[in-house]
Amino acid sequence: MWLKGKRSILPLCGVAAGVLAVTLRGWGQTTAKENAKWSLRAPNGIHFGLIKGYEHWEVVAMHYRPDMKEMRYILGNPLAVQAYRQGIPQNGHNFPTGAILVKIGYSLKPIRSFPNAIEPNVLQRVEFMVRDPKFKSTGGWGFARFVYHPATKTYTPYGQNASFAQECFNCHAIVKNRDFVFTSYVPKG
Repeated sequence: MWLKGKRSILPLCGVAAGVLAVTLRGWGQTTAKENAKWSLRAPNGIHFGLIKGYEHWEVVAMHYRPDMKEMRYILGNPLAVQAYRQGIPQNGHNFPTGAILVKIGYSLKPIRSFPNAIEPNVLQRVEFMVRDPKFKSTGGWGFARFVYHPATKTYTPYGQNASFAQECFNCHAIVKNRDFVFTSYVPKG
């Protein structure tokens, strides 16, 4: 549209408003999915929201599981990281109540520009363990696992009932002398 030889900004305002509306609509959908994720509960009652903000926690270590062809990042909440820095679990002490370790598992793919290397590809699951003495049958740790579905970008709790945690604990029992924790802290420098 032209007014006295100058271009009107009305069409541009309309385009900007449309872009803003689409953006805000997209944010609303993301928020709904995020809220749904945080409200999920594992069959033993542990809720995903317990680790809200975990994406910003410190990386404690990384693991590669060749049997599962999976890369795993282990993150710790500030309490867990502080315990690691004090020498736990190598020093024979237990993690304090409230310490949380999160394990994020990814499938792998070769790096196209560097074929001798691999990198994380698709998120598979988010698992975590929280130190709480009320979980007596699993060594004072509560376990939770949430399976990720890439097509819908949603999660579902793992396990049919609370006994799923025994499956986790059976593996962790082999490191009882390390407070049932496999992961050692890897200093960053």
